[in-house]
Amino acid sequence: MAAASATLATGSFRCPSNDNKNGHAGQHPAMKKVSIVDCGTSCEIIPNGSPVRIDNEFFSGQVMLLIRTPDVDDAKEPVPTGEIARQVSDYMKGYKRRFEFQFQIKFKKVPTGPLFLGCEVEEPIKVSKWTKGIAGFLLRMIGRINSGFHSSWGYDIAKNAHPELFRTGNYEKSHLSFPVEASMDRVVITHQRETPPELGHALNETPESVRRRRKMGFGSVGWNTEDTYTMCLWNAYMDWITWKTMNVPGCRPFPLTNVTGHLPVYLCVYELKDISAQDYKRKKPPHNQSNLRHYARMEFAHQDATRGGIAPRFRDNRTSNSCADTDSEVGSEDSNSRDVDPL
Repeated sequence: MAAASATLATGSFRCPSNDNKNGHAGQHPAMKKVSIVDCGTSCEIIPNGSPVRIDNEFFSGQVMLLIRTPDVDDAKEPVPTGEIARQVSDYMKGYKRRFEFQFQIKFKKVPTGPLFLGCEVEEPIKVSKWTKGIAGFLLRMIGRINSGFHSSWGYDIAKNAHPELFRTGNYEKSHLSFPVEASMDRVVITHQRETPPELGHALNETPESVRRRRKMGFGSVGWNTEDTYTMCLWNAYMDWITWKTMNVPGCRPFPLTNVTGHLPVYLCVYELKDISAQDYKRKKPPHNQSNLRHYARMEFAHQDATRGGIAPRFRDNRTSNSCADTDSEVGSEDSNSRDVDPL
């Protein structure tokens, strides 16, 4: 039974010229353990490769995913032989970040509601009461220092007596989300007749602009259909290749499966429909699936750690079709001195 779910943008997503069998040529061998798929087209995006074009009803542009490979920290590991993969390794040596995702887009429609960057899973996360209590405290602390932050443990259809909520989409998935304006680590706006920055390199934004975005959140970036927006999101705490959290103060590295089980993880950008950013700040409504308009959604899966999803190379792991079941894509600072804003 399919649920009434968030609208997912569909359109043209030009995959790299190499196919799934050859797409990792020149990459570090460990990269084959990770699969990142655009849910709108089921096209796999190969990290540490050329930027990939994306075109849907909401925007057009390109995306480039940079992931830290083992050779960056261990001289005994094989060095990528591909030109771009090798450049990414050299780039990452100056930072502690485990990944950096870069996006360069031009809107076809001006967003009318608040835009969020979310991280979600398809099923409710099952943790002990003690763990949930500690996590709840941490989430409240995050909410106090991040304007617009929203989270939910999700709706468990198996344990609730209201299946009509699932059918109509009046429920929330397990997720964390932040306003796009505040969550991106860098946002560079290029006006018409100007040349936007090249992806694969560091994006430069003034400290004053970063501080303003993070303090103001919604409304700090003027979305329009004329300018080009180049944005990046990086993180020092999630290693996609090992599927572990790392560098968390006071914590040893631990598998992400301790939190999400064997579920794939989805990174998404969505708009909350039928409400303005100003009204959202005042009312703070739930992020029900029926009220979401997905601009983009990407599935992150791991060969050894996840089951289900649509990863084309991990068909033996598939037990569900969670991405296709829809009607249809958290910024942090590294502890390394080059990654910490001078604010």
